[in-house]
Amino acid sequence: MQAPLVWIDTDDGLIQVTANDGMTWQNVTPAPLTAWSRVTSVEASHFDANAAYASVDRHQLQDFEPYIYRTRDMGKTWTKITAGLPAGVYVHVVKEDPKRRGLLVAGTERGAFVSLDDGDSWQRLQLNLPVTSVRDFEIYENDLIVATHGRGIWVIDDIGPLRQITSAVLASDAYLFKPSDFVYLPQGGDNGTPTQKDEPQAPNPINGAAIDYYLKADTGGSVSIEILDSSGAVVATFSNAAPVSNATGRAGRGGAGGGIPNVSPLWRQAPEPFATSAGMHRVEWIPVAAGGGRGRGGRGSGGAPLTGTFTARLTAGGKTYTQTFNVRTA
Repeated sequence: MQAPLVWIDTDDGLIQVTANDGMTWQNVTPAPLTAWSRVTSVEASHFDANAAYASVDRHQLQDFEPYIYRTRDMGKTWTKITAGLPAGVYVHVVKEDPKRRGLLVAGTERGAFVSLDDGDSWQRLQLNLPVTSVRDFEIYENDLIVATHGRGIWVIDDIGPLRQITSAVLASDAYLFKPSDFVYLPQGGDNGTPTQKDEPQAPNPINGAAIDYYLKADTGGSVSIEILDSSGAVVATFSNAAPVSNATGRAGRGGAGGGIPNVSPLWRQAPEPFATSAGMHRVEWIPVAAGGGRGRGGRGSGGAPLTGTFTARLTAGGKTYTQTFNVRTA
């Protein structure tokens, strides 16, 4: 990115750019845009000073189709990039990931979409996000923050896997993504009474490392993920053959914890099974040693925190895959 280079968009259908910090401006509006097309965002590329992306909303002109344009020559020519976006759903925003070139996200009137190939194709990034108007994104470190119109702010915790997906990954029988380094925040010992189940609330991310893996098909056999410390000792195991091996591991968000429950079972989340079906999955490992006391509020993890370099090891279809990651305390 260049400091003197500035892109602007207007709500009456114009895109302009300056390469000299505003001394002169050039109208680089895509030729297909007619007057009063609302240009809702222009995103300068983080990797190429000549590249930018623009989203356009024409629904007030009774045109509800999606419009996203890409330029690679500072606006001299533009390419419409909407393959995979649903017809009749207009676009509010497009953003580029600052860490992986070609990873784009788009917010439409009916949800979020992602492109892994610089906009040549799009697919839904909905997960459990309500089907609602997505107005903006912010990518903060490894998290994608989603601003909606009327449904609050949502966060996809750790988009590391999206940054690593390639056609080679999807063609593999299985793949273990490199986990992001994790900062462990010790929990307080008295968290109070949990919120009642019928109270509206959004779940927070657990205080654990995310281990993501991909299976091209249901293996029909044993699948496991082990966490090894720097000495090679196994400190946690996730498997479809047995429950989590100790109190430091959780499959999905439910997980298994050691000790006697000290809150009502109505307040405790049910464990999620270790997934072996086709697709992408995640387990979350809380890096603390097994044993120790638990907080009165039922959220303490017990045990001392485990720090250092660890190895995640996926075993599936008779093959083994490994990735290393680091854990430190705040």
